[in-house]
Amino acid sequence: MRRPDLHAFAGRVLRLPGATLSLRILTDIARGDVTDRAMTLAAQAFTSILPIVILLLTLPGTDVVDDALTGLGIPVNRLDHTSVDDPQSFATFGVIGALMTIAGATSLSRALGRMYVSIWGVTKLPWRAFWRWVVVLFLIPAAVTAQGLSTGLQAESLFGIHLGGSGLLGIVLIFLVTVVIWSAVFTAIPRLLVSAQVPLRLLVLNGVGTGLLITVLLVGSRIALPALASSTIRYFGTLGIVFVAISWLFVFAAILVVTAIVVHCVATDAGRVGTWVRRWAGTPTPFTPTPSAAWYDRRD
Repeated sequence: MRRPDLHAFAGRVLRLPGATLSLRILTDIARGDVTDRAMTLAAQAFTSILPIVILLLTLPGTDVVDDALTGLGIPVNRLDHTSVDDPQSFATFGVIGALMTIAGATSLSRALGRMYVSIWGVTKLPWRAFWRWVVVLFLIPAAVTAQGLSTGLQAESLFGIHLGGSGLLGIVLIFLVTVVIWSAVFTAIPRLLVSAQVPLRLLVLNGVGTGLLITVLLVGSRIALPALASSTIRYFGTLGIVFVAISWLFVFAAILVVTAIVVHCVATDAGRVGTWVRRWAGTPTPFTPTPSAAWYDRRD
């Protein structure tokens, strides 16, 4: 095909509905350092969420957490953890240890905050908003717990129809509940990390997109992960569990990064879709930084 023909073909393609926006989305994803950001978030999640889960399992009255993790296929009864119902365990772990665990685990919240601030072009929140990092840190284990408890719906059937040992109605309910859980979580998390700089409706759009993709990931994990994990563990032993966990968390984190990039791209696009989204949801508006008071009088 000659060069003029290539230009003519490209012009015809770009005139197709949504072609310009799609090209911009692909360009922004390619330029968005998805791999680096996703790997950073995956590593932070691996070193942050696991200590929090262990902390929750050591607290008294955590039968709900145990049941939830068991429902997700995680054999909690095989984990080597003790409960603080035992005074010796409480003295070993202690309140100070718990606070240190939480403080160290907020690295995930801070990494998420940096990602959303960078992609949406808003202002980083000041240090006095540290409480938001703690809330974000516990939202994800809470969502995992709710996800695990929702597996109890799989026994529900419609007209006696079952698929793979689960009722058809139960499968539909679990799918819907999963979408709702993760959509709500990833509407609330960015809201906490960027505050009102991003309109709530735009965050809802981000949350629903994230929730749908995470649900697809979880469905695919149910199908492919058991065989993949068993083969990896067979070849690499216990280290294979780390490989599988990091790989899964990388895909999970990539979903967060790509969804944020796509939502920002759509909300700032000059085309028809972008105009409608801005009219309905608004656009990110950074806070105006307020200069801190000087601790000295500057004199000539």
